[in-house]
Amino acid sequence: MIGLIRVFVCVLILALGASAGAQESSDSGWKARAITRGPSHHFFGYYGVSPWNKSGRRMVCLEAESQDHLPEPDESALICLIDVWTGDQKYIAETFAWNLQQGAMLHWDPKNPETHILFNDREGDAVVGVSLDVNTGERETFSRAISAVSSDGNHALSLTYGRLQRMRKVVGYKGIADPNPDSNAPDNDGIFLLDLVAGESKLVISIADIYERMLKRNPELEGADVWFNHTVFNKDGSRFFFLARAKSKDKRIGRKNAMFSANTDGSEIWEVVPFGKKVSHFDWRNDSEIIVTALAKPGDDSLTHLLFKDRSTDPPRALAPDFLIGNGHCTFGPDANWLVTDPFVRDDNSRDLLLYNVETDQRVNIGTFQLGEYAHGDLRCDLHPRWRSTGDAICFDAITPDGTRQLHVAERVR
Repeated sequence: MIGLIRVFVCVLILALGASAGAQESSDSGWKARAITRGPSHHFFGYYGVSPWNKSGRRMVCLEAESQDHLPEPDESALICLIDVWTGDQKYIAETFAWNLQQGAMLHWDPKNPETHILFNDREGDAVVGVSLDVNTGERETFSRAISAVSSDGNHALSLTYGRLQRMRKVVGYKGIADPNPDSNAPDNDGIFLLDLVAGESKLVISIADIYERMLKRNPELEGADVWFNHTVFNKDGSRFFFLARAKSKDKRIGRKNAMFSANTDGSEIWEVVPFGKKVSHFDWRNDSEIIVTALAKPGDDSLTHLLFKDRSTDPPRALAPDFLIGNGHCTFGPDANWLVTDPFVRDDNSRDLLLYNVETDQRVNIGTFQLGEYAHGDLRCDLHPRWRSTGDAICFDAITPDGTRQLHVAERVR
């Protein structure tokens, strides 16, 4: 009965939100509004992955009953399907592997971009990847969790969420154990390549390998715990990048980040951004250029949006440092020229959603959106922008006036 009530509430609230969501607008040529509403919370999670299917007719999001704590192992989130054309919404699945920052790593499956989604769930004490036909409910389970999906849908990158839970709980799943809790740099863990056709997986880059590379330049990291996070394929699926993170148990070394790229099989590893640059967020512009937020030079006290060339020693290009101020969840649109990002949090706990054209220097402020008490900390609600494939709409999460976390869409109106 409880499950049926949750389904009914999901449908009712989403339907109301589609027509009566709180609206924010500006004179930017874009108009933004909430497309869901409380009292439950509706959000997608991470940035750079589109919640729209290929045609743009459907969207997916999560529904959660609370946002005031990190999810417990027995707390589920509903996966809701929104028909953008008709306003119809329905519950299609439930997941027990989710968090407020990254959701359930939802993706539309590139092999079936109209009808199938991929996401993470739990089976016993394990995190698994799931493929779901949103029309029939047919479900296929993979042996490992999904962290990123290639553009052809043949492969996924997989991380060990138990280690993430121990080292960086905001992107982990509570109750999942690290298989190597006593090893600072295990050789049997790291980035796995999951074959979504055959269902097989293999370790392609070990934590131990990257740790040894790091020590050559950063001997102070000796003994530090190392883990990986934030994997993203390039546009043709030939390479991917990832964050390597390290911190010492005695807190002698706070969290340090570096960014590496590699071929899909784990070969030709390249250090794109070394330790000490505070690299934070990033996206591929194309198959060879990468946007990151990091320190531009020693002595900087604020992160800058920098455009790097993969496998190149050329210095990066700083993008509009007087406009794209501070750290932001930067992601390129389908034309590879327009960048959307959400830089620093303002003193009133609001955040701007900004567009920048890297070729013309054109600048647009879509609007300013309130995050309230969820602007900072483990429970924060980052905007985490994501493009529609047509380039004329952007989805993001924000806090509405009633204090709930809701899915928003900004659409170009002229």
